[in-house]
Amino acid sequence: MERRGVGRNLVAVRERRMWTQVRLAREAGISPTTVSGIESGRIARPHFGTLRKLAGALGVEPDLLLSPSGAGREEAPSDLSLEWSMSSGDEEFERGLEDASIEGLSSLSAELDEEELRLRRLYGEARGSEQRRLIKSMIRQVAANSGSVEASIAAHKDNLPPERGSSRDDPRGAQEPPT
Repeated sequence: MERRGVGRNLVAVRERRMWTQVRLAREAGISPTTVSGIESGRIARPHFGTLRKLAGALGVEPDLLLSPSGAGREEAPSDLSLEWSMSSGDEEFERGLEDASIEGLSSLSAELDEEELRLRRLYGEARGSEQRRLIKSMIRQVAANSGSVEASIAAHKDNLPPERGSSRDDPRGAQEPPT
């Protein structure tokens, strides 16, 4: 059976996230058989409620799964969030940051800072080396994401029009006042 429309789009978005059908089914609260059926084309016209659950789990709009051009036009999330930053793949994360507003980036930066503090507290309370290793890997991911967000904020600021009379108007940079 040939993959069409919804199934093809679902596979593309799921694989971009590097999720299995079972993981997607669990996250969406539906059966793996349903995910498989949609992806293979056996379920050619899934219920919209099912598509809404799948799209929600994947962090995309349902019409992305329905569109003829499909997953090739996936857009950055309208609201950057801690959850999105931790669950998206590197490529999706960086693409989302490129298209984000300075306000969205600043908000995400604050969320990441809070999460890092929360994880550091948890690390101090952790019992056992396995729990500590898991928390440290989460701290590393949050710190890496935070670094990318801070770089994106700096790039946004560099692309702002210079303020009148600032040293950014002068290609030679800031000048020492005459003595």
